[in-house]
Amino acid sequence: MPIDLTQPLAWQQAKGDELQLLQSLQGNILKGHGRPETVNIFFQLDPAKAKESRRALREMANYHVTSAHQQLLEAEAFKATKVSGPTFVSVYLSATGYAAIGASAKAPAGEVAFTKGMKFPANLDAVGDFSVAGWETAFQEQIDGMVLVGDMTRELVSAKRDAIARLLFACGATIHHEQVGGALSNKAGVGIEHFGYVDGTSQPLMLVEDIEAEADTGGVTGWDPAFGLKAALVPEPPAPDGQHFGSYFIFRKLEQNVRGFKRKEQELATLLKYKTAETRELAGAFVVGRFEDGTPVTMSDEARGLAPPNNFNYDGDAGSRCPFQAHVRKVNPRSTTPGTARDIERSHIMPRRGIPFEDIPRGVHPSDVPGSDNLEQFDHDVKPLLPTGGVGLLFMAYNSRLGDQFVFNQKSWINNKGFPSANTGLDPILGALPPPLPPPAPLPTQTQTWNEVWDDPASTKHQFDFHGFVTLRGGEYFFAPSLSFLKSL
Repeated sequence: MPIDLTQPLAWQQAKGDELQLLQSLQGNILKGHGRPETVNIFFQLDPAKAKESRRALREMANYHVTSAHQQLLEAEAFKATKVSGPTFVSVYLSATGYAAIGASAKAPAGEVAFTKGMKFPANLDAVGDFSVAGWETAFQEQIDGMVLVGDMTRELVSAKRDAIARLLFACGATIHHEQVGGALSNKAGVGIEHFGYVDGTSQPLMLVEDIEAEADTGGVTGWDPAFGLKAALVPEPPAPDGQHFGSYFIFRKLEQNVRGFKRKEQELATLLKYKTAETRELAGAFVVGRFEDGTPVTMSDEARGLAPPNNFNYDGDAGSRCPFQAHVRKVNPRSTTPGTARDIERSHIMPRRGIPFEDIPRGVHPSDVPGSDNLEQFDHDVKPLLPTGGVGLLFMAYNSRLGDQFVFNQKSWINNKGFPSANTGLDPILGALPPPLPPPAPLPTQTQTWNEVWDDPASTKHQFDFHGFVTLRGGEYFFAPSLSFLKSL
């Protein structure tokens, strides 16, 4: 019987076709690999050495790449023993990578974004990137593939990296770039990003065991985290038995101007007349949609210091508690998109697997940045502690339909000033304006509306522009092929 991709998978009871799927599928797709130290290795293959390239990929699959089933077994063992499994490895090919290993090796067809690549001008415009002029040089070059390596320590990552590099060099490949990532956590042990906010919460869950755990801990009455396998999985050609799947994979290096962002928060707090460090935290919560500790601003006007809840929605909140433009509301409207059926809205959600990076080590951990009662105090005591660049997030996500998930998210939600209501404005975190037209055309502008008083629709409203503190430094669209495909090369 064909696997029902519309439903989550109970992996602990998997047998037959379901077990074959898990053993053939690469790890990290259905559930994050969980390793705190990573490196992304970007490479270009030599088309004249297609046979050698196929051999290298086959060896990676046979001896290094982690299957979904292996990853899940290791995660269960870690819960019991606190001993991590072997180094995690996954491998990805771009459209040019498939071409380089031979015409008989094909990725699924039908996704223009993948076929043309992230640097293609129309693809750039579609998601609000517009130009590669600001990209790092390595990402402006052709990238045929990427290997992701993750483990508990930097030393273990480096050892596996060296083994992968030897395989790539042996087949004549060139390593263009290596990007190190490292998890950040707040004092409660919850993952955060460089602006200081809890990150990676509210994921679509595709495994029954994860859904049951969410129901037991936080509940699922306000927000249902259960998604079918079709949120990420794509049948892989030719796959005559229908049990081999892969997933489209997005990689984007997003640099964060922490100093600029945190100062803009203070400017907004001043505009809203918040006068203490504690009350001024509300301004940042309006921007993100959550306080730094993860408390949803639609549920509270102050940080609660509890485990970040996901069991909430925006029913009854017409923007007076959580602004329409708040980042988490933009990228997950939680069944509040006007005129859109719940299932259609949810079809645009994608599983994300991001991790922070520090190309330039920052001097103060995000959780140790002090609060400020006013702008003057911020400029004197806090501003010098914060980086303006060199740090950020390695955004990674899996899609079954690039056009309907990542591209839609960027175009129709994040960069749509009229979503989810008229005059909402851009997403203040990821939103991007198009480049200015030649004079005498006016400069592109945008503002958002901010309520002065939380949960008071009649409150004074202020117009304020908040965007421009996250910059794309490079990326590519890939496909994560099945292990069966890689082993057959």
